[in-house]
Amino acid sequence: MSETTNRYSALIEWVFFRHYVEGSSQVPWERAELGEGATRLGIELPKNLGDVVYTMRYRASLPDTVIAKAPEGKHWIIRGTGRSRYEFAAVSSASRVLPRDDLVITKIPDATPEIVRSSALGDEQALLALVRYNRLIDIFLGVASYSLQNHLRTTAPGIGQVEVDEVYVAVDRFGTQYVLPVQAKGGKDELGVTQAEQDIAVCAAKFPGLIPRPIAAQFMSDDIIALFELTVQDGEMVVVAEQHYKLVPSSDITQQDRVLYARMSRQ
Repeated sequence: MSETTNRYSALIEWVFFRHYVEGSSQVPWERAELGEGATRLGIELPKNLGDVVYTMRYRASLPDTVIAKAPEGKHWIIRGTGRSRYEFAAVSSASRVLPRDDLVITKIPDATPEIVRSSALGDEQALLALVRYNRLIDIFLGVASYSLQNHLRTTAPGIGQVEVDEVYVAVDRFGTQYVLPVQAKGGKDELGVTQAEQDIAVCAAKFPGLIPRPIAAQFMSDDIIALFELTVQDGEMVVVAEQHYKLVPSSDITQQDRVLYARMSRQ
């Protein structure tokens, strides 16, 4: 664990136990409290308090002492509840999104320009580019989709400030129109219910006339891309659909592959 993550973890632990009551499943707090925590713990206060929250929400594990207080069968997430306001919320452990290891891998002819592949500035940016240039959203959902905006930073009612990696709009063969917020994860980052919740809230506020369908993309081993369609049901995130794709030269797609894909399409 890096020194920065250690500091962030200590701050989050302090805030959690400042408010935690034994048996609680929700622990509200405010971002400004991190400053007081830094003073009390003798920790150098980060210039960007938002980085503490982002890191502990999406990139680092919560402290073991906090994890141990989760009710049985649940784990803690940090959920936005307003501008600079949050809560630790205990949600079902089943709501974590992890790629399955028993799905067919669909080979797709790689249409990524070489200059894009060679210039990508990190896992998440590379992943978004691969999805975009190979029209994987269209293939996955069976719609015509169009990238509308990258890194949409906005606020959502009841949540506060949020960021969506990329937003698509789409239309299907019946003329139904959709907004597709896409979250990309590379490396060891995990997708969580908070992202699906905030994406749905953003879509409702900014695109009320379009049907929201949150999408998640994640790199797996061997350059396989997992795509998920997500929704929130009874306060928990569920996977509506999941597919795995691998971008390859056309010559690597065999007749046996084509027969398998044709059989799958008829199911």
